[in-house]
Amino acid sequence: MTPTPSARRLFPAPRRFLVTAVVAALVGGLAAPSAAAATVSAPAGRTDAAGSTGEVPLDFQVDPRLPAPRLSVDPVGRLGTDRELGVVAGPDGSPAGLVLDEVMVRTSDQAELDAFLTRWDGQVLDSFPADEQGQDHLVRVDVDRADPTKLVADLLAAEPRQSGVYRVGDERTLRLLALAAAEWRIGTELVLDWLVEPAGIVDGNVFEAPNIKKNVFDWSYMGSGNPMDTGVAKAWQLLQAKGKLTRQVKYLVMDGGFHTNPDFPAKVTLHTAEWGKPNPSNCTNGTPCPWHATDVVLAGMGQVDNGYGTAGPAGPVVDELVAVRNGNDYWTKLRRLEKAAEATRPDVVNLSFGRDVTLGTAHARTWTDRRMKHVRDTGALIVASSGNNGKNIDGNTLYVPCESVHVMCVGGVNTWDATVSDKSNYGTSDVTTSVEIYGPMCVQVLRDPAQPGVNETEARCGTSFAAPFVGGVAALVMAANPELTSAQVRDILNDTAHVGGLGWKVTGSQRRINALAAVAKTLGVKPSVSITMPKTKQQFSAGQSVDLWGTATDFAGKEIPLTWTSNVDGHLGNGSMTFVPSLSAGAHVITAKATDSLGQTASATVTVTVVDSPANAAIISPPAGLTLPAGQAVSLVGTSNDPDTFDPVPDAQASWTVRRGNEVVFQKGGHQATLPAGTVTPGTYTATFTAAGAVVQRVFTATAVAAGQSRPTATITKPASTLKVSTIDAGPEPVAFAGTGTDTQDGAVPGTRYRWTAYGDGGVKKVLCQGSAVPTGGPVDDIVVPKSCASFTGELSPLESGTTVTTWSVWLEVFDSTGLVGVDSVLVEIQTVAP
Repeated sequence: MTPTPSARRLFPAPRRFLVTAVVAALVGGLAAPSAAAATVSAPAGRTDAAGSTGEVPLDFQVDPRLPAPRLSVDPVGRLGTDRELGVVAGPDGSPAGLVLDEVMVRTSDQAELDAFLTRWDGQVLDSFPADEQGQDHLVRVDVDRADPTKLVADLLAAEPRQSGVYRVGDERTLRLLALAAAEWRIGTELVLDWLVEPAGIVDGNVFEAPNIKKNVFDWSYMGSGNPMDTGVAKAWQLLQAKGKLTRQVKYLVMDGGFHTNPDFPAKVTLHTAEWGKPNPSNCTNGTPCPWHATDVVLAGMGQVDNGYGTAGPAGPVVDELVAVRNGNDYWTKLRRLEKAAEATRPDVVNLSFGRDVTLGTAHARTWTDRRMKHVRDTGALIVASSGNNGKNIDGNTLYVPCESVHVMCVGGVNTWDATVSDKSNYGTSDVTTSVEIYGPMCVQVLRDPAQPGVNETEARCGTSFAAPFVGGVAALVMAANPELTSAQVRDILNDTAHVGGLGWKVTGSQRRINALAAVAKTLGVKPSVSITMPKTKQQFSAGQSVDLWGTATDFAGKEIPLTWTSNVDGHLGNGSMTFVPSLSAGAHVITAKATDSLGQTASATVTVTVVDSPANAAIISPPAGLTLPAGQAVSLVGTSNDPDTFDPVPDAQASWTVRRGNEVVFQKGGHQATLPAGTVTPGTYTATFTAAGAVVQRVFTATAVAAGQSRPTATITKPASTLKVSTIDAGPEPVAFAGTGTDTQDGAVPGTRYRWTAYGDGGVKKVLCQGSAVPTGGPVDDIVVPKSCASFTGELSPLESGTTVTTWSVWLEVFDSTGLVGVDSVLVEIQTVAP
């Protein structure tokens, strides 16, 4: 309908022409405006706050071709004053309606209000209750007192960043802006009254309208495991399992176009709303939305598993819907909202409307924050749609009420890939005044809410649906714990949200609503973890493998992965059945930990002890009772085994110390070493071998050679160095030996004067070959069968030493004609391998 004109505000044609002419004269040096538009401009080439002259100078044009909204606004004030509408198109060309001849003013006391009323011949139409800092008033003003010639200068003084061309539909709108700019310049908190745009559970089988064949659990924006992964359906299951899926939440929706149907909550309280009265205005970009409120209600709390319509997250838990009729102007909306919130004390408030403000943004932000705080202080969590213009809201334009710090601003994402919708406004700053969280952009609603008897649905899109959906999840959290404050619920929604994947342009909050995680966190639900093996207080030997068996399930009984750790050795492994080859000696607290898809963790522990049995050590060389000439190098060979690991102790834990009397003459780490010949002077020696704390000793003697004599030299030629042999059984292994002997007096010493002896672990001694002329100290037979040991094949076998390697130290003794002996030695290692 066409707004009813006010007789007091009409001007005769000559006066309108005069104003237009005056306005045109203000742009000296510029071309005269056409008959269709008059202009008020800043001087050409104005430098903006950033020092750049690239922006278009601030300019206001009266353009009669710009039509005012053809809407009616509710009467306000004691006399039911008629209210007319104007229009302002910003630099981007988007028109915004506002109420003419009215402003919203904040004054600290009566004197300040009186002064304002005097300046503009004002009349107070309505007021919010006063608070400690002042009071908000809706005031009708006489815009004839405003001077349009000062508009640009006043606005730049108040908002230096302003630039670009603004168009207004008529002179009254221009004068209203001039009045506002004059007040902003002197610091008055004044806001223009803009028009705003409406922007089976247990068994997992839930069905709605017949034309939706899918189970609700499989809907892209209700189920789990899909790109959206909201987990709403499973959140219902979880609440029911805990006895919390009961009707206990009060949900307020301020909107237009409430038409009752079976998907509405059973209890509905109407506040200035009427059943069956269509929404008085269109939605974003002029899209008709006569039953916008009905769609919003179903998106947030459509009844579940009733074979009708659709389903909303809060369907099973909303006890009462508070339906509040919206108004077209901002004052009426928030005045009505605040009264309804104070009267009903709702748990959730849904505001699926908004307005982008480019003039007087600082005051509009302050005013919105103040009014939203009053609503929040009733105990409600406020959710609002971010808008459907595909714009970044973190620029110079203010989006209300979305950008209020007291409002949870909700954007929309595509249900098929969870990226931000091209139509949804978004944020580039992760702050509470930006888009804070995202919900599904498109949901199922009734095809024709005006005909509730036709049980058919269709998809409809907009952040107007994302907001009530998020509000519906908030209601589930409140059902899980009714003691939570709205601030705590808001924190839970943010803390449990999915993060990331919204797309390149969203550099602010990356949160997507996660109903299952939010409800699970509220209920304190954690995975169940148990350990089957090892048993608590079980003992193991060092080196013994330890089986790690356990189970972990989430709240729905689904198995989830386990991670195993030790407080001593750290990470041990992953999985429900694994093992660790060995644990360090000592007491261990073994922990099995699981993290479910919600990020909830749980663990179980057992305590085990690993006993480190003492190592065994033995000396193979020097042989027991060895007596050798001074100046002869001595082979030092020790063996060890760790009974826990069945392996020798590491070389780093083994060492030799050789003393002559009480004097230390040699020290060396490892199992094998050689006492240098120059160190071996006449005397008695004690060789000490230490392996991992086990200590053994061997005594040997070095004797002096008589004057004029020299000992022979023995050399083993085969094997020339340590020989390593592998065997698969415990039988003897043939080993070829060869050697030579020389003497200063005798020359080459024949093999009949050679003796080969092998010394093994545990004191084992085996003569491999003894020549027929080796002096034995016994009686000499008359007949001796010559036997040479210059070369031969002997047999050596593995020994039971506790390890898989048997070390033999093989000594060659060469005797000269006087009985002096020279020695040499070599090692033979026999490795027993599995067949």
